[in-house]
Amino acid sequence: MAAPPSRFVGDQAQYPGMQTADQIIWRAFLADQGANYDRFDYNVRVGPGVTPPASIAEPYRSASIAASKLRADAIGWQGGVATIFEVERYARGEAVGQLVTYRAAWEVDNPQGGAPGLALVCADYNPNIQLALAEHSIDLYTYAVDFSSLVPARLKS
Repeated sequence: MAAPPSRFVGDQAQYPGMQTADQIIWRAFLADQGANYDRFDYNVRVGPGVTPPASIAEPYRSASIAASKLRADAIGWQGGVATIFEVERYARGEAVGQLVTYRAAWEVDNPQGGAPGLALVCADYNPNIQLALAEHSIDLYTYAVDFSSLVPARLKS
């Protein structure tokens, strides 16, 4: 797979774990809603992870546990209240499942912190997820963004 356009290379460091298309959507969200948050943490590991067999030696054991934890795209903070964000180019039911799972894992990791908010940020979505979004109190943010910068120059006319 080709490297992302050079103007997005810095974004990978700023928004680790997000694909290039997701970074474009996330920047649109930040321009629209970012001022409502005190800060954002990215590529946040949540949950206990999977414990490997006792025969696995350190540092491989700790690395295995860390790598098996769930990974939230972003956590936004308003005061001491967290909101877990999932960023998708086209959101489907899987994104709803991820957010609900992240919330459960977050609550295990932060039993005194209260339930976090959930938010799905996307360019478009499958309309069948709307009932599930409402049922799980997931905020939906959609942004009509231009992905033409992702098209390789050789394919542009």
